Amino acid sequence: PFIIALNKIDRCYKWKSVEDAPVRESMALQDEETSHELQSRIDETISALTCEAGLNTALYFKNKDFRKYISIVPISAITGEGVCDLMMLLMQLTQKYQARR
Repeated sequence: PFIIALNKIDRCYKWKSVEDAPVRESMALQDEETSHELQSRIDETISALTCEAGLNTALYFKNKDFRKYISIVPISAITGEGVCDLMMLLMQLTQKYQARR
């Protein structure tokens, strides 16, 4: 399985940063306009990856099959938001798929 770190979520207009918070927690704190902008950026990225590269992708918390879909984890490298989610997913997938070897 592969993971894509979708960086710079803190660049969304009026983003309210929460240092080192899980991305879903940060997303829940945003106002409607900011949430809509982030979702629009995520949708554009998924569409571009599908159309231009032929990749099946999904947000990591909506991904039901890690073998068929590449997980996208929204993060901010500056504030650390979502980085814990990225590390958690990396560890989970490593344990799940390396345990079989």
